[in-house]
Amino acid sequence: MAKHDVETYIRREKRNTHSIDDQVEISHAMWDRGKHPNEEGVKRNDLEDELGLSLDYSVKTSLRHLEEIDIVEEYREPGPDTYVIADWHDETFIMGMVDEAAEEGIEALIDHVQEEDPVSGDDTPAIADGAGVTLRQVVADEFDLQPQALEGHLRGDNQVDKLNDAVEGIEDHEDFETREDYGEIRFVNVPYRYRLTAFAVDLYKE
Repeated sequence: MAKHDVETYIRREKRNTHSIDDQVEISHAMWDRGKHPNEEGVKRNDLEDELGLSLDYSVKTSLRHLEEIDIVEEYREPGPDTYVIADWHDETFIMGMVDEAAEEGIEALIDHVQEEDPVSGDDTPAIADGAGVTLRQVVADEFDLQPQALEGHLRGDNQVDKLNDAVEGIEDHEDFETREDYGEIRFVNVPYRYRLTAFAVDLYKE
């Protein structure tokens, strides 16, 4: 009887929405799978698989409708909202030391570029040898620079963006790969989770 009451409430409050059947399914599945207050909720991207559902409309839309009528709550686990990750760095999680990690990555990248430079007879970095394009040229092209201007540009401002752009340019080129001592710095948002509200649980228990 309690499920019937919840369904009646959802259908009354959201009677003008196309996804109303999905909303009822989500609510009942959360109840059956124990997605209750003070229990771990489900991530939006995992909702259909974790709850065993096959929905016709957008999960995001249905969850928003259920939030609006206090059936579902959105929350994040305690801790930072964003993690800064550098898989190549000794610390991996580099919150609080992003600038330092970016500088380390830039210097390692520059070292890699210089090691790959063809030997030339003067102090000017060579653009290419008989094998074709150099790593210096690949990275310089990413920034629309002359090859000899690369080090100064990389050591300037916005080193996180420059490191990430350089890594992307190298990884997109079929002849070169990054080394293990530098790589991309990623900002990963902690996903929201969803679970039933105390109000919804009270409806189910009536």
